[in-house]
Amino acid sequence: MSISSSLGLKRDRIQRGRIIGAHGVRGEIRIVPTTDYPERFFGMKTLCAEFSCDSGTSQKSPVLLVVSGIRPHEGKGQILAVVDGINDKDSADALKGYVVTVAPEERVELAEGEYWIDSLIGLDVVDDDSGGHLGKIEDVMSTGSNDVYQVKTGDGKTKLIPAIAEVVRSISPDEGVVRIHVLEGLLD
Repeated sequence: MSISSSLGLKRDRIQRGRIIGAHGVRGEIRIVPTTDYPERFFGMKTLCAEFSCDSGTSQKSPVLLVVSGIRPHEGKGQILAVVDGINDKDSADALKGYVVTVAPEERVELAEGEYWIDSLIGLDVVDDDSGGHLGKIEDVMSTGSNDVYQVKTGDGKTKLIPAIAEVVRSISPDEGVVRIHVLEGLLD
């Protein structure tokens, strides 16, 4: 997702917000957090903004934005940032389509038993009872009540595995494996 540039950015940077344009005429930028920890923005003195590859337009260089003020956009689920050098609506709107990224070591520390989605992608899923290999996690969907792992099986099918205590017995990113208990009808 991230791009290399004169800022020394690497492809392993993680998106934590999307810039969606200006707020008002004085150059505040609106950011939609894409993190479970939006409060992280309130301590940030700089924002690393990279142009999103998903936008379909030409590549732009990453920019380092120096934050002089940041606040929640009450009731909108957004963050408003005042950035040095951005003093009008047009300049703020020029950042639309950029994403705010952080280095992996800048992530919020998780509690024991919590995992980053990108650390689950590619893990082998194994039937804990039989030891059989069921496939690899391709994606994780958040449903509100629990996450669901999209598992690509050896025959190319996709199975949906609920990330609930009755099913997931252990997750070992270091070993590259998720062990599950296959409930009746789960893989049908």
